Amino acid sequence: MKKFDEIKREPLLQEAAFKDSLSFWKEFYFERQAESFLSIERPDYVNVEGLSWSWCFGSLQLLVGLYSGGEAIDSLRPYAEHMFSQFQRHKQAYPDFSLKLWEPDAYQFALWLLSLAVLLNMPGRIEQVAGYLSDNAEDGQDLLLRQLFARVGIALAGNDLINKRPYAELLNAINAQGDEQQQALRSYLKQWYRGMRNCYWHDRHRRRSDAGFFGYWAFEAGMVTVLWDVDDAPYRNLPYYPKDLVDYARERQVIQTFPRSLQTATYSDAIAKSGELCPRTGVWVCDDWVVGPQTFMQGVEMPADEGRILTWRLVKGL
Repeated sequence: MKKFDEIKREPLLQEAAFKDSLSFWKEFYFERQAESFLSIERPDYVNVEGLSWSWCFGSLQLLVGLYSGGEAIDSLRPYAEHMFSQFQRHKQAYPDFSLKLWEPDAYQFALWLLSLAVLLNMPGRIEQVAGYLSDNAEDGQDLLLRQLFARVGIALAGNDLINKRPYAELLNAINAQGDEQQQALRSYLKQWYRGMRNCYWHDRHRRRSDAGFFGYWAFEAGMVTVLWDVDDAPYRNLPYYPKDLVDYARERQVIQTFPRSLQTATYSDAIAKSGELCPRTGVWVCDDWVVGPQTFMQGVEMPADEGRILTWRLVKGL
């Protein structure tokens, strides 16, 4: 039998502390039934909704921890199904639950959930994940998530990038090609961990003798690599890149589940108003200003007509 240090994917894991954490997560969030535990009568001051939520992120930490510890990816699928089912159970029990994208942890949860659903080829879970995102503009609507969900066939609102660090490089990657795309992903991975300082798990490997540390992974970089069919040679061995999960997805032809036609289909009715930043490079038309089709680069300010606010419509993504 191989030693733990030979099979672990996360080099920072310390065996004893990690196995203690893994045992706890399995016992409390996988082997124990959430429904029966949560149905126990409790005093009014006990936050049962908070206990229910703990099954969501506890199950997610268990899944990520198993990957970090070197478990075979096929063996992760039951844990992934369990994790997604806990989020769905929580949403059904508390319909007002939503991930507010201005919160760094919520934003990262959205990226992780989408990425894991794609990389483990669980397309039926993707629409559920989209349903967890708040539809209130005050809670955050994000251009990067809009484009990522568009790639898997789901339309979301969002014209601006909520967090430019480190996500601007990932946004650049999905709108670039060739060497430029590879270098954008490489740059994203190199600054990813520094950009996560506001997330609850940042630097967890330094705390309490590593208790609760489940590994650091930019799963979204793996998802973009697979869905945009990027050659990952320039960044394959960088920290935080889930290369084994990428290989798994490619071996199983996950990209066939998400044909490239989805990449532009949901943009056919995309709109942007004067003064807003162009959400995607492409050909735009304005029905109330006779200027003909115009090509705008992503990120430029959409023009007005001598102060008159116009509505632009995307007709072709580039």
